[in-house]
Amino acid sequence: MFNRYKILAAYLLAIPLALILGILAASPNELTFMLIGMLLFFLALPVFIKWHHFFLLISWNSAFSAFFLPGEPTFWLLFAGLSFGLSGLDHVMGRRPFPAVPEMTRPLLLMAAVVIGTACYRGGVGTRLLGGAAHGGKNYIYCLGAILGYFALTAGQIPVLKSQKMAGLFFLSGATNALSNLAYFLGPAFYFFYYLVPVSTVGGQVASDFGLTDIDRIQGLGLTGLAGMCFLLTRYGIQGLFDWTKPWRFVFLCLVFVMSCFAGFRSALVLFLLVFAFQFYFEGMLRTRLFPVVVGLAVVGFVSLMFCADRLPLSVQRSVSFLPVNVDSEVRADATGSIDWRLEIWSVVWKDAPKYLVVGKGYSFDATEMESTLEAIQLGLLNNSEEQILAGSYHNGPLSVLIPFGIIGSVAFLWVLAAGFRVLYSNLRYGDARLKRINCVLLSCYLARCFCFVFIFGALNTDLYLFLGLVGLSVSLNGGAKRKPGSGLEYARESMSQSYAMEVK
Repeated sequence: MFNRYKILAAYLLAIPLALILGILAASPNELTFMLIGMLLFFLALPVFIKWHHFFLLISWNSAFSAFFLPGEPTFWLLFAGLSFGLSGLDHVMGRRPFPAVPEMTRPLLLMAAVVIGTACYRGGVGTRLLGGAAHGGKNYIYCLGAILGYFALTAGQIPVLKSQKMAGLFFLSGATNALSNLAYFLGPAFYFFYYLVPVSTVGGQVASDFGLTDIDRIQGLGLTGLAGMCFLLTRYGIQGLFDWTKPWRFVFLCLVFVMSCFAGFRSALVLFLLVFAFQFYFEGMLRTRLFPVVVGLAVVGFVSLMFCADRLPLSVQRSVSFLPVNVDSEVRADATGSIDWRLEIWSVVWKDAPKYLVVGKGYSFDATEMESTLEAIQLGLLNNSEEQILAGSYHNGPLSVLIPFGIIGSVAFLWVLAAGFRVLYSNLRYGDARLKRINCVLLSCYLARCFCFVFIFGALNTDLYLFLGLVGLSVSLNGGAKRKPGSGLEYARESMSQSYAMEVK
């Protein structure tokens, strides 16, 4: 009889919900999508409570966004807030405490204080979504979301037996960045994908199809190629990829390398090569017979590129245009124009830097001022770079920290980077031997991204979560920040355990 009541209650709940969803789906709009999304969220809440850490891991590098919510936030941001809240409840109830990693906690708290303090001083988190007249407040949310996401990642420890699988999914989720380009290539029948993935990555394809340029850049393939290489490295390592008894591994490495070249971005190719180089070093391959083999392959590849670079697809030529090779004149002009445009932005921004050394400029800007700037650009009164400057898109990592958050924010960010390196290096050196390959990949990706952020291209609001995601995954895999046995906290823990054992005896 009790089961009958349960079934009846389920029907009484399910049938009205089905009718409501059907009525809402008949007249779709933004409010409809939001209501349906909220309803599905509450229905799936038990699943999120159990698997929230897993969902956070696999969504961290993905391109998916919640189209049914205002502002279309990315999935990693949503799961960061959800997972942090659920992990916080577990911590309060004493079931699963956060791991003690004070070397990361202190700089992150300082960084969060700087972000919140700057936002309050510069007029609050002004967002158009909340009815405000200012724009740009979304960047504050992404910076704070990255910090919350780090703590959410570290709240759940991944078993060693599942480490390779989880690390592989963490990196491989980045392959979803190619879905936007794939949907455009397949045609209007697949445009429904743009509800879940951003349409901005198809700009190069659209410009090529409409005759604005001959360079058909497939932007999503850059991140997809990097995701594929990191997945291969976590599974096989450098030594395993060059195992000639299993040549298909090396073939896959070459395929993801070529894939990155078709993105048409020099930074994507540099990042790919840097990750490979750091991984080669940390795996200790410099003192093996593999070193001359890799050097020989690099020399052969470069010589071949010198003779045939100008006959490659234009997007590939643009990717390799930073090398001393002969490329098409249009590609060279486009690459040079990009550099000149960035130098123009930096020269203007650098003059204003002294005004924001003490208190940063922040991210918010007035919507009316942006409209006036766009009109002036259309009339030819201002350069195109003025729009990027007003929006805070400086295309330079150090400037993206110094201008919005001043000297204090820059110090906090450098402290975060240094602490992250310390955690990753300690886990590589003193962590479980079974995790060495994964720890190598995490440290290699971290150093490669740091180099690109400082010297090539970066933005704090879009890159902070990438840095913290690598560190957070390392802490989750290793159960904290490992230290040299017999020193520091490890020594204190050993002493406490020995004292407790003696008292029990």
